Amino acid sequence: MPTCKDCKFYKEIDETKGDCFGHEVSPDRDASECPANAFQPK
Repeated sequence: MPTCKDCKFYKEIDETKGDCFGHEVSPDRDASECPANAFQPK
């Protein structure tokens, strides 16, 4: 299953968190929890 770290908009901050559209998210968060138009594979 794709996760936030697989999205081209995800920018890693450190091993436990990253930035997506200005929001701090877990890299292992399921992509299905992202807005439908936000997730785009790298």
